[in-house]
Amino acid sequence: MVGIVVMSHGDLADGIVSAGEVIMGPATQVATLSLRREGNVDELTRAFEAALDEVDAGDGVLVLCDLFGGSPCNVASMGLRTERNYHLVSGANLPMLIEAINSRDEGLDPRGLARRCIDSAHEGIRHINELLAQA
Repeated sequence: MVGIVVMSHGDLADGIVSAGEVIMGPATQVATLSLRREGNVDELTRAFEAALDEVDAGDGVLVLCDLFGGSPCNVASMGLRTERNYHLVSGANLPMLIEAINSRDEGLDPRGLARRCIDSAHEGIRHINELLAQA
């Protein structure tokens, strides 16, 4: 099963995983990492490597980060050229996490799971006023 790491600034990663667990129950092979105001990139880099080791049971890892170009995303990007088997997706949100957890039992590799999460995130964006006006 593909492991999942959710990375963010502040408490967002913990909040997304906590919300996901309210909906789906306890999540396994999921780790969160948060860059705090008092933290630094070197500490986050070490924590990221440890999180990959923690959740990777041999099928690879999907990494969801909050902001493209932000420090958590940049830290995760640095390892993409290594032999580690993970795929990185920015714009982490609750629909992505729910999709990742629900779909990873289907035998998808990290790349396929990343694509599925991106599609789910796009489908979850709706302008509710316009939907109600059409009804």
